[in-house]
Amino acid sequence: MNSSNNFCSVLKSLPSGSEVTFHTYEKSYYNTIFKKYYPETNTALFVVDPFYNFGGYPVLVPCHEIASMDLPNSEQGVSDEDE
Repeated sequence: MNSSNNFCSVLKSLPSGSEVTFHTYEKSYYNTIFKKYYPETNTALFVVDPFYNFGGYPVLVPCHEIASMDLPNSEQGVSDEDE
């Protein structure tokens, strides 16, 4: 998925606990766990490195900083052909 306009709307409906890989313009986050979307601030809370013994750490990311996102197969409703 590669449309920054759609990231907020997708995150609004993404179930908590979904495994997501996303890339900002400065960093990539692989196999994170989506926790919550905050519509007031257009930010999303993810847990990075959740599979390590210490349980990972939270990262709050504004939607407009997301450059691309790979969603779980069941959530991939938007493809490049649809846009």
